[in-house]
Amino acid sequence: MIITTMLALAAAQAAPMTPSSKWVVDYRPDMCLASRTFGVAAAPTIFGFEPSITMDDAGAMLLIVTPDPHGGVRTGRATVTLSSGEKKTLDYVSWTFKNESAAQRAFEVSADSDFMTKLDQSTALSMDAGKDSFALATGPFTKVLAAMKTCTDNLLRSWGVDPAAKAVPMGNPGGWFTDDDYPSEARRRNASGRVVAIVTADPEGHVKACRIVSSSKDPALDQQTCDLARRRGRYQTSAADSFAVLGIRWVLRDG
Repeated sequence: MIITTMLALAAAQAAPMTPSSKWVVDYRPDMCLASRTFGVAAAPTIFGFEPSITMDDAGAMLLIVTPDPHGGVRTGRATVTLSSGEKKTLDYVSWTFKNESAAQRAFEVSADSDFMTKLDQSTALSMDAGKDSFALATGPFTKVLAAMKTCTDNLLRSWGVDPAAKAVPMGNPGGWFTDDDYPSEARRRNASGRVVAIVTADPEGHVKACRIVSSSKDPALDQQTCDLARRRGRYQTSAADSFAVLGIRWVLRDG
């Protein structure tokens, strides 16, 4: 009887969480976001994704929010498995925060265009990120991914950017921003946040202009984003003036 009960509990824990809501598409002034809630109302898990707005990349940021009373920032490599059996190892960062009812852990998982293509053909996924793991019966992604593509194109145009006049970065723009670049004044204020900037590249590929379209709410982080883009950014261009979008999240690491 005890063994039977233990096996039943193990099977229940292994079963994917089922949706408790429909997909919600959020057309924000600074991003497009799709999300869906899973599990029970008392301790829900939210899965979503934010398509890349960098014009040269069809990837996305996968977003997971799940109950977790343990604090701290974690980084590493997560193994994500799709319903097809396809596995992908992706970089992630996670941190805890408190809402009105309980402590939560948020995950950001960087997914490339190849993964997003395979996600379009999937109906479930699981993720193993060190101490944390979960499985979700997501259902088909095709319609929600199409809605995200339309949203992203409209968002770029609202910022005055022609999606066809894109500047392609030489190298990974993420490498232009390091922990050592965190502004000291922002660090003293314990400030963090997400910055979205539009850069204009000249025919030689140098950044000649940078403007913030979505602020971190901290002037030092906004300024540093544009300063580093001007100093380190290099692009391949096909027009007199070409454009690129930078989305940078500044997060203070523990220690």
